[in-house]
Amino acid sequence: MSGPNLAFLKAIIFASSTLLSPCSYAHEDDTNQESRRVIKLAAEDNWAPFANASGTGISHSIINSAFSRVGIEVKSIVVPYSRAVVMAKKGLVDGVFNLVKEKSTKNHFVFGEQPLFSATASFYQNVKKPVQAIDKWQFPPNTKVGIIEGYEYGDELNLLPNVHIFKLSNHNQLINLLLLDRIDLAIMYDLVADQYIQRMGVAADIEKTFTNHTGQVYLAFSKDNPQAETLAKLLDTGLNSLKQDGSYQKIMTSIESTN
Repeated sequence: MSGPNLAFLKAIIFASSTLLSPCSYAHEDDTNQESRRVIKLAAEDNWAPFANASGTGISHSIINSAFSRVGIEVKSIVVPYSRAVVMAKKGLVDGVFNLVKEKSTKNHFVFGEQPLFSATASFYQNVKKPVQAIDKWQFPPNTKVGIIEGYEYGDELNLLPNVHIFKLSNHNQLINLLLLDRIDLAIMYDLVADQYIQRMGVAADIEKTFTNHTGQVYLAFSKDNPQAETLAKLLDTGLNSLKQDGSYQKIMTSIESTN
């Protein structure tokens, strides 16, 4: 075959190979997508700078980066904290953000060896109505203390004498009730309190007093998930990797720019 007929055949072969090539790449991409492991986590919506309603924050950065080091993609569902904990307990998600490891949580969740970070919580008061006490164990009778419903505040809180606990939905409510003298004290994690006090413009009105506790904060995995132990170990591996090359430190340092 020669002349125009040969040229025509070559054109058909070239066109066919060109059309087939994208199909081959698409098939490879589909295979890679299917083999990629995806986990679903519940993230709280009201704990800046660690977790915001927009699905961003320090915890998101740490968790997403750590799991990416071990080939896992994270899909986060942003909900109120108490709902996030319930979803994880029921196995509706693989795990829950920002759980403090203590007696009340150890029986329901699987924890890795590595916490995401440690966080200190303190009592906050209205500067115009300070509580007369020398420490948290000697509050006056019927001291009204506000907390966020579902949060963990250490094993000692339920042992404090003279305390009447009020459970509220968010930090804005805690601070507003302090300003209105509806509660005497509010327990807030310090970095979180800084965020909300600054946002509300009440730094001159609310002050930190006694330390409540320092907790180790984890990504906790549902015990109903048969892969919980494996996921916890993979997260530990990812966290160690982040720490070894300095990426973890950079993420934690970014907290300073949010205050």
